Amino acid sequence: MNWPPNKAWTSSSSFNGFRHFVAINYGGRGSARWVNMVSVLDSKVRLRVLWHEMNDTSKWASGWLQLSRDEANIPSTSRFKEDNLIQKREEVCLHPSADSGLNIPCDVNSPRPWFLE
Repeated sequence: MNWPPNKAWTSSSSFNGFRHFVAINYGGRGSARWVNMVSVLDSKVRLRVLWHEMNDTSKWASGWLQLSRDEANIPSTSRFKEDNLIQKREEVCLHPSADSGLNIPCDVNSPRPWFLE
């Protein structure tokens, strides 16, 4: 997948009961690239995911996939994944990137796309 990341993502597993996320900012270089994500339905659910993890199609899909109500609202048994790929929400910066298109007014002529077409 191309860098920088698209804005809309669907996780194959639930994080705090949510699977749809917005990539609000990103950074790093090479294998240390990361993306800060916020749940579409609850901004208190925040993740920092390594870019190589987001490129794993068994874990993440670019765009918001349509899910049944049962699939979309699966309660999570743990607050966050306990591995080095997901960081706790306190470590996730919520300032949108300049090319996010989420700032008003937006000074960027071509913000990042929401998903791959």
